[in-house]
Amino acid sequence: MLPCEYEEGSSCRLSPRRPVLSLGGNSQGRNDIPNLYMDADHSFLYGVVALQAALVDSQQFNEVIHASIEWDAQRDGPFTDLLIQRGWIRPDDRAHLDYLVERKLQAHAGDTKASVASVTHEIEHSLGSLRSDRVQRSLVASPGAENSTPSASGVTRTSPGEDRYTLTKLHATGGIGRVWMARDGQMGRDVALKELRPEQADDAVLRARFLREAQITGQLEHPGIVPVYELARRPDTGRPFYTMRLVKGRTLGEAAEAYHQKRAAGQADPVEFSTLLYAFVVVCKTIAYAHSRGVIHRDLKGQNVVIGDFGEVVVLDWGLAKLMDQSDADFKTSAVSMDHQETERLDLTRHGDALGTPAYMAPEQAGGRLELIDRRTDVYGLGAMLYQLLTGQPPFSGTTVGELLKKVEAEEPVPPQDVWAEVPPTLQAACLRALAKQPSARFASAGELAHEVEQWQEVQRRKAADALRVSQALYHSLVESIPLWVWGKDLESRFTFVSKGLAEGIGLKPEDMVGKTDHDFFPSLADQIRRDDIHVIQTGETMRLTEERTADEKVPRFVEVIKIPVRDSNGEIVGTQGVLWDLTAWKRTEEALRESEALYHSLVESSIMHTWRKDAEGRFVFVNRGFCEALGRARDEMIGKTDFDLFPAELAEKYRRDDTEVLRTGQTLRVTEEHPSGHVVEVIKIPIHDAHAQIVGTQGIYWDLTSWNRTPGKSDPSV
Repeated sequence: MLPCEYEEGSSCRLSPRRPVLSLGGNSQGRNDIPNLYMDADHSFLYGVVALQAALVDSQQFNEVIHASIEWDAQRDGPFTDLLIQRGWIRPDDRAHLDYLVERKLQAHAGDTKASVASVTHEIEHSLGSLRSDRVQRSLVASPGAENSTPSASGVTRTSPGEDRYTLTKLHATGGIGRVWMARDGQMGRDVALKELRPEQADDAVLRARFLREAQITGQLEHPGIVPVYELARRPDTGRPFYTMRLVKGRTLGEAAEAYHQKRAAGQADPVEFSTLLYAFVVVCKTIAYAHSRGVIHRDLKGQNVVIGDFGEVVVLDWGLAKLMDQSDADFKTSAVSMDHQETERLDLTRHGDALGTPAYMAPEQAGGRLELIDRRTDVYGLGAMLYQLLTGQPPFSGTTVGELLKKVEAEEPVPPQDVWAEVPPTLQAACLRALAKQPSARFASAGELAHEVEQWQEVQRRKAADALRVSQALYHSLVESIPLWVWGKDLESRFTFVSKGLAEGIGLKPEDMVGKTDHDFFPSLADQIRRDDIHVIQTGETMRLTEERTADEKVPRFVEVIKIPVRDSNGEIVGTQGVLWDLTAWKRTEEALRESEALYHSLVESSIMHTWRKDAEGRFVFVNRGFCEALGRARDEMIGKTDFDLFPAELAEKYRRDDTEVLRTGQTLRVTEEHPSGHVVEVIKIPIHDAHAQIVGTQGIYWDLTSWNRTPGKSDPSV
């Protein structure tokens, strides 16, 4: 396999590397280029060119210049090494920067001052504003510096005609081209301007490929494909460029990575996953359209899809696209308004070469089997894109291009569920089918893959709708079956739901209240109710109120109101829900119970009988005054104790057996005993039941019958 320069996620053509002259290092063997390692003045030129190429900004340039002064004194290694060490340029920028400096010097016969003077007005203006003696000396010494006029806009201008386009910011740099954000002065709009990278602009093959990309993109008119506005040449160099609609947003790959980072942290929002799948379906349909026009993309990946800030989904970078009825070698650009010389070298892919991005490349692409490349090659690319959406990573990875391509050709991808267990089985099956090694085993078209994903989404929507209907039915069934008044309101306190109980309580039907406010039904209370609603909405807190309301002067009623905030799926408060119930009957029952308990305790305390209650474990929970006096103990000394704490063991065991019998049978136990002292006593033990009829303890009554038995005509007091 032929070597190539490769960066994860970037497109590359696998072919022999072009030799790159490194001006920042040792230039032995080169007599036509000055040795910059030894010539300190060229460090300044490096800074100027880096600024012009947008590799550094103005602030960084100032730091570059000051650092170059230190480098002048020490000469410790190539100046480009210093730029990389300081983090001002990346290692892979070195060759690009070396090439630009080389071309600049060649154009001015090796004259550094003349090279600096050739920079645009924008660069000169930026340099002139920097407080560096070295910068100022270089500018003053530059030929023509005295006649230079800073641009009012402070930006580089590159345009056909009369300065139509103003470059504002370098947006992205790819394998052969770069994209600028630019201002179209003629139309008064922002655009994206794409051009070849300067060091590759004279390669006829790449120029032809660039022109073909512009032509194909311009011919595909679809909402999912960025429209081309104009194809033109730079007036100064004659190099081609074209302008497109500027789409601001993030790539589908970035969105997938962000989603899976949240998922791993337990913060994923299901809506985000749905958004990713929606964008994927749009991409599939966009590619299906391109296929209907006879165009294959050949470089599908998440990085070539942009999700706009307003929901747009756009497929970019048609640089590797080809017409299905033409081979790369047969492609002609005569339809493009460029010179015929641009089409002299059109063997963009040769048999045995691979074209595309290795991690997302179909097996037939990886093996250079060009005769097998067709629509299903793009279906594979879509499958790789879907794999990334499902797992957050490409289907294959490797440390070298050769290793990666071997995996693409020979190995099966790890099932997505092995990466993330919650991947839906239907989507996994669709993904793996699209990634089949043999094209015949894949989906026959991008539209079929889109349909498969859409069908899964539709099933999920139906399931969600069914679950919602069931939930709503259960909610309404519950609301209508309980003795509560329930309602819902929006942020303006308009009723959105009213239970039948509430409507009937004020003599209306639910539909008579929906859409209206409390002012329509409770004018005297409406302002206070509205203030309560606003408090719940603003604080997000639950409010609970117990109120005494008087329907007339004789019969007061007690009600309890609970108000809670209602939130949407994003957690935003969208209204309130209220529940009201009438506590009057409960209050009356509570009062009656208190009265009953008071009467009970009054009777028990005044009776000659000894009375007590025990729990199921035999612990005393109540004793009356007579029982305490009979045992000579205070009440708090007995509560919580058992018979074993108060009586001899023999008696305690007997009392416990009696209690156990009552707890087991639920029957009343009645015992009459004559003590050796001659006293006759009677003990009655009865079970105590809770509200659910469960036995939870015993109650005992004890009294001395001796005096009753000695009184003629007295009957049993217990009868």
